[in-house]
Amino acid sequence: MSAARYKISNKNIYGFKDNVYQMFLLIPVIIVLALVVEFAGGPLFYKIYRKDVVLEENAAGSEAGGEIPVAESVEEMERFGTFTFITSGTVLKYDTFRIGEDIYHRIELPSGEKIFAHINQKALLETDKTGIYRLPVGEWREWEAPEEAMIFESNQYVMDHYVDMYGDYVPVLTEADYGMGLGKAASAWIFVIVMLLYRVIGVRRWRFAPAVFWKRDPLLPRNDLECWCASTFAIWAHSFPMLEGWPLVTGVHGSRKAVANFKNVALGEQWDIRNRQDGIETVHELVEKHAGRFDTEYAGWDLCRATQLLGMMYLVKMIDREEMDREFSAAGKVIQQQFTSWDAMAESYLGGYEAWLNRIGNANAAQSAAWRRNIFEQLKNKADGPYSLPFRTDLTWTPGTKGERSEVKRVLARYRAKD
Repeated sequence: MSAARYKISNKNIYGFKDNVYQMFLLIPVIIVLALVVEFAGGPLFYKIYRKDVVLEENAAGSEAGGEIPVAESVEEMERFGTFTFITSGTVLKYDTFRIGEDIYHRIELPSGEKIFAHINQKALLETDKTGIYRLPVGEWREWEAPEEAMIFESNQYVMDHYVDMYGDYVPVLTEADYGMGLGKAASAWIFVIVMLLYRVIGVRRWRFAPAVFWKRDPLLPRNDLECWCASTFAIWAHSFPMLEGWPLVTGVHGSRKAVANFKNVALGEQWDIRNRQDGIETVHELVEKHAGRFDTEYAGWDLCRATQLLGMMYLVKMIDREEMDREFSAAGKVIQQQFTSWDAMAESYLGGYEAWLNRIGNANAAQSAAWRRNIFEQLKNKADGPYSLPFRTDLTWTPGTKGERSEVKRVLARYRAKD
């Protein structure tokens, strides 16, 4: 048998099969929160936004007020430092060429000199003459004329400078558009946060396995004792579609459906276990019937069901982890006293299972027992499966300690969950 990773399907690794309707019920809540952000937070954050994106007064690309001089020559541009032009809409519309995504204009100054200008048309100011505009604040900047501008060199344009009337301008959203965008972003982030919280809370509440860090699943065995005892009921844990199998110490994650089934049907109706006391008494009856005796019949059937009950009781929170481990240790030691190997234990368990089916009048007892035997054979053949643990594993339990972990580390080193 190859040493491939031992995969255990938890049927719900991403949590989408566990009360997913709850997530859809959150959609109206997310919409309301997004609207609150849009209409309450929007105006507040818009002031901060405008402060960061609006150009400083008299910076290149900003509106040119009356204090900004109008330059009519290159000499005046160099002397003024910052300046503006007065030009017609025809120039702004037609005398253009493109460099990448930027549009440049060709302007002839009153001096007759021809220059290039990059203009922020959002900062144009109308004059008292129709079609004549006061351009934004500009600065005369050096550049290495790009190839797109070189075609105008023969027309005697100044090639080593251009006028920057765009500066650091970025389009400024209106308050309404900004608020709407903020609301959309908030809804996306709220959805992501809700999904993450849903997963974190779901894993911590045992509803499903971690999607990535599988070994942090709180229902995986945390010591050799738990791993060994989970192996004693591995056949059962792989016998029903709703169960997920070994090495979970409960056989399945604690979805609402699984918990309700365990609590009301498996424990309540089938075993008449309604609380911790009922459960512990039942476990003790199953174990003590065979403790220190070797003349009892079908000990494996009773003892494996005792450990199985402990896992079920832990899932529905009738007992805590410490009590489960204490009872695991007691039941496991009796199993080791009764049998010499996993095969001997399984034979007794399967024999007891078939006898129980016959006793309750099941017409397919032999077939059902054969099916569970096949499950045992398949699990036994897994290199890192439940029956790869030494049967004589030390099952000593000491309160307040994590316990021995050599075997569980080996198993979980090659473990991963899959959906």
